[in-house]
Amino acid sequence: MATVIALLVVCLPILTLGYVCWCYASPWGTCRRCAPGGKNRTCRACDGTGMRPRLGWQLYVHFRRLHRDGTR
Repeated sequence: MATVIALLVVCLPILTLGYVCWCYASPWGTCRRCAPGGKNRTCRACDGTGMRPRLGWQLYVHFRRLHRDGTR
C-alpha cells in the first residue's frame, strides 16, 4: 500500500505538470464531434471550425478572469 501511495505522490505532479505544459503549448484541440469527417458547419461545440479549446485551457482562462475581475 505504501508503494502505491509513494508512486502516486511521485507521478501525479509529473503528469499534472505535463498536462499544464501541453495545454499552454497547444491550447486548441480537434473537436471530437467533428473529428471523423473534419469540419462540420452545423456543429454547436466548435461553431464549425473543427477546433475546440482544451479543458485545461478553459480552466486557466476561467481562473485568470476571476483573478482579473477580483483585483480591479
